[in-house]
Amino acid sequence: MKKIFTAFLFFLSVSVGYSQMEISAFNATGGGYSTTFLSDYQCIGINPANLGWTWNENSMNLGFMETALGIYSEPLSRSQVWKDLFNENINLDTLGKAVAAQDFSDKLLWAQAGVTWFGFSYQHEKIGGFAFTIRDRMLWSTTLNSNAANFLFQGYNYTPYFDSTANYGTDSVTGYSTNPQMASEVYAGTKLHALWYREYNFGYGRKIIEKENFTWYGGFAVRYIAAYGAYQYFEDLSNQKAFTALSPIFEVNYNEPTPSLITETGLRRVGDGFGFDLGFTFLIKQKVRIGLAVNDIGSITYNGNLYAANDVKVYQIETGGIDNYNIFAQGQLIVADNAPGDPSLWTGLEKKKVNLPMNFRGGASYLINDKVEVGIDSYIPLNKNIPGHYEKAMMGLGVHYDPAKWVQLSLGMVTGGNVGTNVPLGVTFYPVRKENVTWQIGFATRDVISLFKSNNAMIGFSFGFLRFSFGELKGGS
Repeated sequence: MKKIFTAFLFFLSVSVGYSQMEISAFNATGGGYSTTFLSDYQCIGINPANLGWTWNENSMNLGFMETALGIYSEPLSRSQVWKDLFNENINLDTLGKAVAAQDFSDKLLWAQAGVTWFGFSYQHEKIGGFAFTIRDRMLWSTTLNSNAANFLFQGYNYTPYFDSTANYGTDSVTGYSTNPQMASEVYAGTKLHALWYREYNFGYGRKIIEKENFTWYGGFAVRYIAAYGAYQYFEDLSNQKAFTALSPIFEVNYNEPTPSLITETGLRRVGDGFGFDLGFTFLIKQKVRIGLAVNDIGSITYNGNLYAANDVKVYQIETGGIDNYNIFAQGQLIVADNAPGDPSLWTGLEKKKVNLPMNFRGGASYLINDKVEVGIDSYIPLNKNIPGHYEKAMMGLGVHYDPAKWVQLSLGMVTGGNVGTNVPLGVTFYPVRKENVTWQIGFATRDVISLFKSNNAMIGFSFGFLRFSFGELKGGS
């Protein structure tokens, strides 16, 4: 089978990418800004210059399993995301499928996640700070045009395109078009991309200049990247960009040869790469921090199960569409074949180099007193139309408030990125907060308003329970 729609939806079986204004840092999610807030190992991927200063008087920080997740849905309501998106017990009738196709047409369904499996940092007043993390990043974004959405839910019952049917045996029905069109025309406006990789990060930051009322910090981070999956499909009448490189764990078979075939099963790398971050932070009068950083400079070279897509005619389909909203489980049931005599839809490749979703971050914060800090943040994508990119720039602002030694509250507002305006809220507790050791646990929601609204909801959270600080900070005057 020459599958054109199966690969569209491969990431629906696992999917979830990048955190919104931070990367799986539960204590920053609720505040809406992170470029000048996060330090120690948490600042890698945000602003490595912050390794030059510490948030408390400890020299070491250690964390495990810090996690962030977000799902933004335009086609499904908040309750449908919670109840129906993963529910295979729903059976949509003919009318329900037509309504679902209409709801999904030209609408964004987006998910992201970040998991810091392990993070450690050591900071010294004079020599600076060192950090190491192991982190998974994932992102999935899909916008289907009307044809793609109708093919998904109605299959060969979408008679405006599949105007004829044929029976093969007692249970097999195939719909086909007597006037098949090129994929670039049929799927014009469809945008799909997804990315999953594990990164091994090392960062260093320190003071560059220190004056009485001014300190300049600089830092960098390098990372090795092990890629497990990437998908890209951007389609318009003049430009088609499509490739796929999937670990065998996804069990997607294009039945076409490729020189990059992986014969093993399970979770296997499909590419390797390297990335680089560079950042600066300026501290003015011990009150104002200004941070600037460029992150994800680099690329991944895919060399496993790699295919590029060709522009061919969309001819036939073999299913009547999925009958519930669980496209995670059923997306691969959709198969649309190219016309007989056309070249293969998928062409195997040996390798392909793809840039990372490079971005610029800028932010500032002001310490009002020892209990309250306010800040603003910006995230600007510099590489677009590649897997893992944000559609638009993002802006955030917020406040962190320490009403007592054992708790910190945060509230913010984040807008842009093509996922609406959100109001994050978070709380961090300190079950232990002593001079020589600190234990942090916390939870944040990405949008408290989405708990009460129905449409265009951002369902997201971050949490962490195993974050510790210890050791005496050394090197001071």
